[in-house]
Amino acid sequence: MKKFYLSTPIYYANDKPHIGTVYTSIAADILARWHRQRGEKVYFQTGVDEHGAKMVKAAQMAGFDSPKAFCEHQVVFFQRVLRQLDITEDYFIRTTNPDHERFVQQFLTELKNKGEIYKGTYRGLYCLGCEEFKDPSELVNGLCPLHQSKPEEITEENYFFRLSHYQDKLLRLIESDKMLVEPKERRNEILSFLKTQKLKDISISREKVIWGIPLPWDKKQTVYCWVDALLNYLSGGLEFWPCDLHLIGKDILKFHTVLWPALLLANGYPPPKRVFAHGFFTLEGKKISKTYGNIIYAEEAIQRYGSDVVRFYLFRTIPFGQDGDFSEENLKARYNADLANGLGNLVQRVSHLVAKEHQGRLSQIKTTASLREFELPKIRKQYQQALEALRFDQALDLVFGLVEKANQYIEKYRVWQKDQNQPIHLAKLVQLLKEVGEGLAIFMPQTAAKMEKQFQGPKIPPPTPLFPRR
Repeated sequence: MKKFYLSTPIYYANDKPHIGTVYTSIAADILARWHRQRGEKVYFQTGVDEHGAKMVKAAQMAGFDSPKAFCEHQVVFFQRVLRQLDITEDYFIRTTNPDHERFVQQFLTELKNKGEIYKGTYRGLYCLGCEEFKDPSELVNGLCPLHQSKPEEITEENYFFRLSHYQDKLLRLIESDKMLVEPKERRNEILSFLKTQKLKDISISREKVIWGIPLPWDKKQTVYCWVDALLNYLSGGLEFWPCDLHLIGKDILKFHTVLWPALLLANGYPPPKRVFAHGFFTLEGKKISKTYGNIIYAEEAIQRYGSDVVRFYLFRTIPFGQDGDFSEENLKARYNADLANGLGNLVQRVSHLVAKEHQGRLSQIKTTASLREFELPKIRKQYQQALEALRFDQALDLVFGLVEKANQYIEKYRVWQKDQNQPIHLAKLVQLLKEVGEGLAIFMPQTAAKMEKQFQGPKIPPPTPLFPRR
């Protein structure tokens, strides 16, 4: 059986999950469900990153006695949201897990024994928000461009990984697509970086950050939280390695396409096969941030719109990989056009006609009518190609294109008129709705389950609105 290992980044647990957090999780779940449909052995890993100075600060601000207590409190939100969104991960990893901690210590010990790690003194500018040192050239007016904060000047003894030794290997790896970086803009971005910037050895430990995994050979130092976090993919998924697909946000591209493959190569592991970096969200045209007070927390969105509607909207209009805007006005327009007036109305009309004219019994209408005019083989192939390219929007276009064709079919043949052809028309529409349900199952599992139940027979129950108009 073919295996397929995919992952999301592990999410920093200093705040509750927001709409940008669940965006990656839903994308991974859509793909996991699709690969399972194809009979593959899927391993889907997600989780939380719990270490680092930022967690210590967040715990203190929230009034917790320790970072550990704060982590135990925070992880509940993440796991609950995954259940609310019907995410089907195989393993939820935590960086405080003892097995993960032991793996990280063993991995770094092996690197040290190979001469890939050495001790030195670091002087630099450290951004707490990014949890990384910044080169002065990366700052804008002395501030981190991502967090709009001034990095702190730090001098301390650290242990360093010989990242500088891997520049040429990383270039060859990405140029040859042995580690496929997507979309194209992100591939070009990282290649430009590797061709124009000389890689420096990177500090992989911290002297003053107490909340982290202790270095096994120097307990005064803790493992740099990004090294700790990246190793989750291996500690949790070693049996399935190499990973077939890392889904990440574009803000963490360098960590996943420079530091991560270099660490793997240094210790004799193959790199991930594919890294796909998606874009950012704005809200009504504005950057989503605490500063603007416009963060949409995931649980609030689910309570307001429902799980399936959130899953649908995030992937209906925005090509995965590009930046997009979350607009309540646009969501309502899409909901009414595609779900209430489109799919919901179609299910309602067909169910009503079968119930009214045929006592709800599918056995009384012909169920072998040809669907040749709907070009289903062609659409299935295009659907597969769209998902292989991670073009979720195109896959949904195809599904809702069938919905539109079905509604047009009803009007063209006046299916509501009872005549000798009505059973054939209804048979086609019921079969077509089953096809639509199968296409929607990976995107909107609750809706697909309702549709399957509605049309599984032998008797179709009275219709109930799938999507009441808003």
